[in-house]
Amino acid sequence: MIFFVRWLALALMLGLAGPAAAQETIALAVEGWRIQEHDGVTTYRCASQRCAAGSVVKQQPHRPGLTLAEFENHHRELAKRYSSTGNMRAVRIAEPRQRTMEGVRVLQISREVDWTDNTTTFTVESRVIGPDKSISLVSDSPKREWTANNFEGFLRSLVAIAGISGR
Repeated sequence: MIFFVRWLALALMLGLAGPAAAQETIALAVEGWRIQEHDGVTTYRCASQRCAAGSVVKQQPHRPGLTLAEFENHHRELAKRYSSTGNMRAVRIAEPRQRTMEGVRVLQISREVDWTDNTTTFTVESRVIGPDKSISLVSDSPKREWTANNFEGFLRSLVAIAGISGR
């Protein structure tokens, strides 16, 4: 299945990549996930027993010139601003990190949100930054391990897409 997702993603990008390196909307075909697109954001929701119930993964184009410090500060500021507001009891940020995969920079951070209904959402948020495109990837679910597995599964395909140069 991963080969098929990569092949499809690469085929889509090669067909869409023009001389101007515009940020295209990208949608992957992933078995067991329902796809919704709205205003440049593609949302994948678990729709089968192949993935973890309640799991959501989102991707969208994003600005490429971002440092790990800026990325971390932005998320810590959001956590501070939204903790104890609305239905959120507490928001925690952890594990900011940067890694390189196949020549593509990946900035990522983990977030936990405790809700007033006594549930918790686990999130991994990232920026996948290639030579001339940057993609935001967010994975949410009610279990930490589901979130991590979903994130890593989608990340491989988005790294391949972000690594394609439009030049």
